[in-house]
Amino acid sequence: MDESNGQEGSRPPAPLEGIRVAVPATRRAAETAALVRRWGGEPLVGPLLEEVAVEDEGPLRAATEQIVAAPATWSVHLTGVGTRRWLARAQAWGLRDPLLAVLAAARIVARGPKTSAALSEHGLKAAWIPPGETSGEIARWLAPQVGAADTVAIQLYGEPVPGLTATLAAAGARVVEVAPYRWALPADAERSEAAQRVVVAIAAAEVQALVVTSAVQAANLFAVARTLGLEADLRRSLNERIFTAAVGEVSRGGLEREGVPVDFVADPARLGALIRGLAASSDRIRAKSGEGRKHHL
Repeated sequence: MDESNGQEGSRPPAPLEGIRVAVPATRRAAETAALVRRWGGEPLVGPLLEEVAVEDEGPLRAATEQIVAAPATWSVHLTGVGTRRWLARAQAWGLRDPLLAVLAAARIVARGPKTSAALSEHGLKAAWIPPGETSGEIARWLAPQVGAADTVAIQLYGEPVPGLTATLAAAGARVVEVAPYRWALPADAERSEAAQRVVVAIAAAEVQALVVTSAVQAANLFAVARTLGLEADLRRSLNERIFTAAVGEVSRGGLEREGVPVDFVADPARLGALIRGLAASSDRIRAKSGEGRKHHL
């Protein structure tokens, strides 16, 4: 008798086995899908947003000029791609060297290792990286250290971060937001069709769970649904049949603004914690979705 085969046969099913999970991500879609599969789930991926350069560069240039003139005493960088785009545009305006000089003299906060790597490409080093890579950690750490004498540059990641900017402003600092890009719906046909497939599947409750990692993902879910005439069906499925999970409070707010309560919020706000929490919620997922229960059986 092969004992290993006997053990294999008695192994319990993975937590997400039989559960289809909608993943409307772009930047970390492959990583999210791989984590879902690791826990036994079936990911349905469709990008609901993509990074595009801002059409009007006036505000970006004005913010850059303010940061150079102030000069900034702190600079918070939330993404590597945003840092690279910002410095590339500064070079086009002839402001790269003065901007780099200001950033080199300022204290820099990078949200994560990828952002830190982008900074190092330009000879800049982060003074601090939040362990959980969240803007909430940055706000809590930085607020006690700034005051009226400080100008804080915040490089955004495609959408406003009111919790961070408001906290630093309340501490007395002058906050200058830098938006080198914005989030938009996918433009090319293939990605647009994939996004529509995800929306149609959610509206028809053909998935048992949804994970969102950005407030804009939630907004774009409903934007696409409106173009397809499926807004009411989408909201009904998310409220009554589909388990909703968000990577943090900002993402949670995106769904709640669309009238969708969130069943699980990851804490810490990390992708790994999000999918682990989803797996730990498998009974709740099946309880909410009769179809999910049938798949499991």
